[in-house]
Amino acid sequence: MPELLEELEARYEKRKREMELHRMLRDKHNKEARQWADKRDELNKKIKEIVAEAKEHKRLRDELNAKVKQLKEERRKWNQTVQEMAAKLREARKRLLPKKDMPNVSKLRRKLKELEFKQQTTVLPPDKERELVEIIDSLYKKITEYEKMLEEEMKKNEELKKLQDEFRAAKEKAESIHQTIEKLVSEAQEHHNKMVELFEKADEMRKEADEAHQLYIENKKRADEEHEKFIAAARDVRDFEKIIAGLRQKKIASKKKQEKSEIRKKAEEIYERFKRGEPLTTEDILILQKAGLL
Repeated sequence: MPELLEELEARYEKRKREMELHRMLRDKHNKEARQWADKRDELNKKIKEIVAEAKEHKRLRDELNAKVKQLKEERRKWNQTVQEMAAKLREARKRLLPKKDMPNVSKLRRKLKELEFKQQTTVLPPDKERELVEIIDSLYKKITEYEKMLEEEMKKNEELKKLQDEFRAAKEKAESIHQTIEKLVSEAQEHHNKMVELFEKADEMRKEADEAHQLYIENKKRADEEHEKFIAAARDVRDFEKIIAGLRQKKIASKKKQEKSEIRKKAEEIYERFKRGEPLTTEDILILQKAGLL
C-alpha cells in the first residue's frame, strides 16, 4: 500500500501541474481573445463612422449633380437665346447700319488667333518674328477700330442699342450659369473624391477588422480547448484527492491498529510478569492501563 500511495501522490502532483498549465493557457488565450475583440469592435465603430461620412459626401455629390443637370438645361436654353439674339443683331446691323466698306471682323478674329498660336508654338528667325508681331498688332488695331466704330454707330440707333443690350444680357446670363455649373461640378468632384477615399479607407479597415475577428475566433477556440482540458484535469485531481485521502485514512487506521496490537502484546507480557510477582515500573503500569488490563 505505501508504494501505491506514493505512486498516486506522484500522479496527483503531475496532474495538478497539468491543471494549472491548462488554466494559465486558458486565461492567456481568453485575454488575447478579448484584446482582439476590442480591436475588432473599435475598428467596426470607426468603419461605421467613415461609411456614414462617405454616404454624406455621396448625398451632397448627388444633390450637386442634380443641380448641375438642371442648370445645364437652363444654360442650353440661354445659349439658344444668345444664338437667336446674335442672329437678330446681325440682321439688324445689316439692315440699319450705314453701308460702309467694313472688314469681316469674325474672319479677322480667327486670323488673329491663328497668328498668335503660330507665334507661341513656332520658332522663327528674328526678322520673321518681328514681321509676325507687326501683322498681329495690325490685325488687333483693325479689330479694335472696327469694334469702336460699330459701338459708335449702334449708340445712334435705339433698336440696335436695345438688341445689343439684350444680347449682352443673355450672354452674361448664359456665362453666369456656366460659371455656376463649373463651380458646382468642381464641388461635386471634391465630394466624389472624398467619398471614394473614405470608402477605400473603410475597405482597408474592414480587412483589419476581419483579421482581428479571425484572431479572436482562433484564441477563443484555443481558450475553450484549454478550459475543457482544465476541467478534465481538475476532475482527475479531485478524484486523486479522494482516493489519496481514503488511503491515508486507511494507513492511519492500520498504523493505529498495529500500535494497539503491539501494546496489547506487550501488556500481556507485563501482566504475566506481574502474576509471577515481578516488580513493575511506572511505564509498565501505563502500558497495562492502555491495554485495559488495569
